[in-house]
Amino acid sequence: MKDRLTKWHTAYIQNAYRELARGTTRRQLDTLQIDATGKRVLDVGCGPGNLLVALAADVPELLIGIDVDSTFLVFGRSQIEKLNEQPSEVPILMRAALPTLPFADETFDLVTCFLVMPHVPDDRAALVELARVLRPGGTLAISGHGFGFPLRYLKRFRLKPLQMYLATLIYRCTGKKWIRNTLQSDRKMSDLLNSIGVVPEVRHYNKRVFGGVVTYWIKAIKREMTPKAIQ
Repeated sequence: MKDRLTKWHTAYIQNAYRELARGTTRRQLDTLQIDATGKRVLDVGCGPGNLLVALAADVPELLIGIDVDSTFLVFGRSQIEKLNEQPSEVPILMRAALPTLPFADETFDLVTCFLVMPHVPDDRAALVELARVLRPGGTLAISGHGFGFPLRYLKRFRLKPLQMYLATLIYRCTGKKWIRNTLQSDRKMSDLLNSIGVVPEVRHYNKRVFGGVVTYWIKAIKREMTPKAIQ
């Protein structure tokens, strides 16, 4: 396992579980007023599983985490069960990724997708797929990086901030993410959610740098089907 862990994986895992230990992960859920108790829950882009541990504490009916990176999944399997407090639900981990999820329509009551939107090939297609597996009345919680995010890391990342702004500009002009790790406007993401029938209920951001949101979180509810819509 150690041979497969890159320096990036190690740093990411350490930061994720540091945030879990400090209570930051739980506070993110509480700020969005998310309670997974008795629900069927899917965490998309679960990484090493820190959010799954926090969700498991609510004792959901079903808890599934998916990620495209098998290294994270291997690490998650070795750590999550150790950290779970009984009688919490032990998560199921699977390898999968947006924009295609291996689940039937309207399977879950709650879908979380934190810090994944910057990396998906198409924002709208990803949100449509997340909404597809969510039952009417269910909750979708997403997060991503705003335009102030790179400004916090100008010295540390060197050219990384420029790359992120360039990736965002290219996506806006071409509709394709030739370079991944784009930035989003939380207002535009809210508008996009509304357009596909998932209504934003809570919108939160941690801070602003030079007026730009650093990281945003949005909680939205999938509209119930009306008799007219069913016809």
